Amino acid sequence: REKAGLMFNKLVREGKVKAPIVIGRDHLDCGSVASPNRETEGMLDGSDAVSDWPLLNLMSNTAGGATWVSFHHGGGVGIGYSQHAGMVVVADGTERADECLRRVLFNDPAMGIYRHADAGYEEAKKHYPLTP
Repeated sequence: REKAGLMFNKLVREGKVKAPIVIGRDHLDCGSVASPNRETEGMLDGSDAVSDWPLLNLMSNTAGGATWVSFHHGGGVGIGYSQHAGMVVVADGTERADECLRRVLFNDPAMGIYRHADAGYEEAKKHYPLTP
């Protein structure tokens, strides 16, 4: 995702794309969601419904320079039964956008690996700690 975001930003910078590109997502995976009946069902450590991870994801994306972040609940399983962090980051051709894209599009999906590693999944631990 990080590499694609940087390529999109380069296309805008070079004028090959005439307007900024908005990159966003709603529900990602367990790194941005606490949904015990769907994405995070049956976590090894019992953290299915713990909202710390979506909040950490939201804060990481904010600190990383996301254009906007959101925190919402429901997600198709009913109001109050899940919480999610969403994000959008804009590729506008600037060097600042390169930095924001690099941080946000690395950290955002990495949060799912961090959560799985913290929960005790051996496959995730093989990739931890992550480095960009």
